[in-house]
Amino acid sequence: MHHTHTAVHRTRAIGLGVLRTVSAIMVIIGLLMALNRMLFGLLGTGDLSDAWTVWREIGSLQGVFLGLPLIGVGVLVGLYSDRLTHWIVRPPAKGCSRCGYATLGEDGRCSECGYG
Repeated sequence: MHHTHTAVHRTRAIGLGVLRTVSAIMVIIGLLMALNRMLFGLLGTGDLSDAWTVWREIGSLQGVFLGLPLIGVGVLVGLYSDRLTHWIVRPPAKGCSRCGYATLGEDGRCSECGYG
């Protein structure tokens, strides 16, 4: 299958949008998890140490200990999303992808084998 540079850029743009959306969702969920735990301590009981005590009794699926890593990974995915899309979606090789001839004609077809 012959891929044009336009198709590669379109695919990269879609991938970039998906990665940045996932990144934003991860950061938002992480913030909500961490803030929920902290606000529970401040507003619910009036003491942050109560939030930590309750966390130990309920389990590690609460708040800060999953929220902060989720924020960190979300930020990293967001920062490196452009590089990730360039790594995942490779540009087409120069020349013909069938026979390897170095140059293509102006219409995008190979002048050696006619592929394109």
